[in-house]
Amino acid sequence: MREIVNISLSQRSNHLITQFYNCLEPLLHDADQENDVFLSQNIDKASKTVSYAPRALLWDAKLGNGSLGTYQYASENDYVDTLSSENNPAVKTAHKVQTHNRIRKSPYQLALDQGAAVLPKIDDNSAKYWSDYSKLIYEPSSFNILQDWYHDADNQQKSPNFQNLRQVYFDNYETGSVQFKENYSNEFFDTNLHQQLEKCDSLQGFNIITELDNGWGGFASSMLLELKDELPKVSYYTYGWNQDDVCSLHEPIHSTKTKFQMLCNKIRATIALSQESDLFFPIYADTKKPFWRSTGETVLLFDSLNSVFHGSRTNGFANSHTRRMSHFTNALTLGEVKRNIVSKLNVDQYQPFSFYDRMPFYNNSSKSSYAFTQCKINRENHDDPSMFYFPTYPWTNSDTVPDSQKSCVEAVVGVTEKTRDVIKTWENLVSRYFRYDSDREEIKDSLGTLSLEYEHGWYDDDDSDLDI
Repeated sequence: MREIVNISLSQRSNHLITQFYNCLEPLLHDADQENDVFLSQNIDKASKTVSYAPRALLWDAKLGNGSLGTYQYASENDYVDTLSSENNPAVKTAHKVQTHNRIRKSPYQLALDQGAAVLPKIDDNSAKYWSDYSKLIYEPSSFNILQDWYHDADNQQKSPNFQNLRQVYFDNYETGSVQFKENYSNEFFDTNLHQQLEKCDSLQGFNIITELDNGWGGFASSMLLELKDELPKVSYYTYGWNQDDVCSLHEPIHSTKTKFQMLCNKIRATIALSQESDLFFPIYADTKKPFWRSTGETVLLFDSLNSVFHGSRTNGFANSHTRRMSHFTNALTLGEVKRNIVSKLNVDQYQPFSFYDRMPFYNNSSKSSYAFTQCKINRENHDDPSMFYFPTYPWTNSDTVPDSQKSCVEAVVGVTEKTRDVIKTWENLVSRYFRYDSDREEIKDSLGTLSLEYEHGWYDDDDSDLDI
């Protein structure tokens, strides 16, 4: 086995992971699939049954898990549903302490619990939380909570707020970085992470999914730095959510204080995470759509990329070397380890999933970006794999994915010159507007060095005419 552990940070990221595992669920009925890569197997010898739990570590603010209790499906003694257990003696004798309004289960989750043959369709009102439509059962060690921060389901796009007072928000890179280092690092590594690693025979790497525009970017950066120190020989893929900002929207740089802060967070998080990751995927976060819907679209990309590592038992020995994260990394970087930002993220005819496609070209850059490398993942044509071509199993759809995203034939991802446009735009912005930041020169140097990795040909852009 070559296990991969998913670490998702934020409510949006947890929605994506939920959609991903929902799409894997049909594969459990296919004996030819190597389900052990993303799922841990539990064998009950007494009943002669096998169950699977996601290899995942989910981070969220308080209330972010919705109606799902940590031990809800693990131990009846540790979880009591007062709405369905009124005759339970434990309910009558328990001392009740209510800290917030009860979050009720969604119709979809109730139908799953009851084993209904037909499940109701989910919509914007019934899928506010990722747990409202999660098909697989997570182990208690998968859940990690920011103790002093609260999620507001009625305002999904807002960052978690401190003590549920809606005055101070988890919207600063430094806040997230400090929170992990000072409050969560030791406990996370010693408990939940350790338990996940114990279930792996041959761990090949981690997928880290995080937001970049708020405190989660700093939180993930500190976590990744310590992960690499603890486990330096495995692969790390980071998927960073990018919301539209003043650059992608072509707005004045100081249009609002909040938008400028978001951009500062994004720049710092991108530098830190791309430096420590084997591959970095800048994905677009559509704030105009509810989480379940937008991640139900993005899962086509995420599932396609990870289908490369989720192989067939029948052909396992024949192409095992091409189904490793290290091989996929080498195919996209060709050994240029610092040129690891995957800016081309396309699936079929859908809109590009890369945030960088929404960014302006820098000064005199060409309107077509040079592609250093490109890989194709085909889910229908089963030709022999090659260095840059990966045939995988057909797309297994979930009823939780929007109807507009029901097909997935080919994904094309690549490292392109477009990253230079983004980095140079940011470098110019930092020079102009980061006047009193203590890390200003360090950020400028990092961006300048990074942009060199994505240069191709000759440029004449000493004087930028970018109007921001």
